[in-house]
Parts: sequence; C-alpha cells; structure tokens
Amino acid sequence: MISRGHEMTRFRWQQANGRRHAYDTGTTAIPHPGVVFTALCGKEVTPRERDFVELSGCCYAPTCWRCDHEWRVRDGFPPEEIPPLPENA
Repeated sequence: MISRGHEMTRFRWQQANGRRHAYDTGTTAIPHPGVVFTALCGKEVTPRERDFVELSGCCYAPTCWRCDHEWRVRDGFPPEEIPPLPENA
C-alpha cells in the first residue's frame, strides 16, 4: 500500500499501452517493462521501458478514465467526486 498523508491507498498509476492505467498493489506485483498486468479498467496491459520515468521514460500518456473511475469507486470517494465516464472511455 502507498501512503497518502495519514491514509494508505492500494492503487498506483503506471503508463502502459498509450494510457496512464491504475493497478491494485494488493493484487498486482510492481509493474516491470514487458510484464503484463491487469489494470483497474480490466484490460491486460504491457508497459515498455519508455513508460517508466525511473528508466528515463516520460509519463505523458492520457489517463484511462475507466481506471480513474474504478479507483475512485474502490477507494470510497464521495459520489460527487466520481464523475461519469466519458462516452468514449
């Protein structure tokens, strides 16, 4: 779990397949280049070396709105802080 101030969150972002996807640290190992993981949106994605800032990559991919939505739901955000999914999400 990742510390968020005094709280702990199970979720992290990882760029893969051209989007910034989220994953559950309680069920998914830390992502590595070339290793498939299941994102919160349900897609199986494979990050590449360039998707890791730690490996001199860049994190400019747009957010996967399904992952964002699922993170907010699972993390117990109030309903007013969970926007509806865009039609093309």
